[in-house]
Amino acid sequence: MSRTRGLHNLQKTDDELQIVSRRLKEIAAALGESDQVTQARKHATDAEEHLAKCRTQARDLDLEVGGVIQRIETNEQRLYSGRVTNPKELANLQEDSVSLKRWREKKEEDLLEALVGEEDAEKTLSGAQSNLGQIIARWEADQEDLVAERSQLETQQEELLQQRGSLIASIDPEDIGIYQALRQRKGGRAVVVVENGICEGCRMPPPTSQVQQAGTGETLVFCNNCGRILHLI
Repeated sequence: MSRTRGLHNLQKTDDELQIVSRRLKEIAAALGESDQVTQARKHATDAEEHLAKCRTQARDLDLEVGGVIQRIETNEQRLYSGRVTNPKELANLQEDSVSLKRWREKKEEDLLEALVGEEDAEKTLSGAQSNLGQIIARWEADQEDLVAERSQLETQQEELLQQRGSLIASIDPEDIGIYQALRQRKGGRAVVVVENGICEGCRMPPPTSQVQQAGTGETLVFCNNCGRILHLI
């Protein structure tokens, strides 16, 4: 294997490793509960808490209405029992009865409004729970796909690392040093192909003498424009 071919193969392997590593980081960030699931879950929880408040309010009003009705019945039993003969006391009982009935009407209106609110809250909760279920189903399916992709990429990454180790073992250590230094300075691209007389690194044509020299693959030839190692396929 020529010097530049070995370095070019190493460059391709490193490029693939970089792509795999980047995707693995994206998957790691995407795994776990998504913002959409969190928001849908919060919406369902809020709806459930609101329904609980509505039910409590309706129950309290129902008890209050029941208490008022009981007081009215007790008041009217005394009023019509014939046991109360004092005119002033009878007048007070009649006045209390009228007042209690007005209060009952007000509380029954409040109770009706509370029951309507409870029904609306039940519909809201049902919709929120249905939406949450759909979102979680899609999220779980996406998570399964991501886990499967991660497993494939980890296998690919291991194979590429083994391949990289074999390549490095077959390349002169001095060339490896040059390659690594260029990768650091040139954004990860140390070796570039010359195709149709154009350097793929800077898109400029190297001198013909450079291209011819690079074609042998036995000498490291650096592009006059971008300084990368030239390789002819």
